[in-house]
Amino acid sequence: MSVLPGAEPYLHQGDGPTGVLLCHGFTGCPQSLRPWAEYLADAGLAVSLPRLPGHGTTWQDLARTRWEDWYAAIDRAYDELRTTTDEIFVTGLSMGACLALRLAELRGEDVRGLVLVHHSV
Repeated sequence: MSVLPGAEPYLHQGDGPTGVLLCHGFTGCPQSLRPWAEYLADAGLAVSLPRLPGHGTTWQDLARTRWEDWYAAIDRAYDELRTTTDEIFVTGLSMGACLALRLAELRGEDVRGLVLVHHSV
């Protein structure tokens, strides 16, 4: 499996207690949210922008994955971010917003806030 250029995950250790987990959308990759992630990092926040399984490679890789795989990646990224932060805000673009909502549902009050984005052309 070869990751397309720009599809790599992004991780930044922040200067304070606050972290942000960003979730890209279906058929997307971290590149679609990278400017937002870098903006948050420049503001001193810890930032995690994982690449969802099957995304950012080939359609064949994507065809072998399910939503549970994508959610598991977000859940792992949340746990990793939690080791270095006191509070986490979760953001999601399109399908990533659905994953963010599921995470907030299961994590409850541990998720400090949500930012959900949908765009259409």
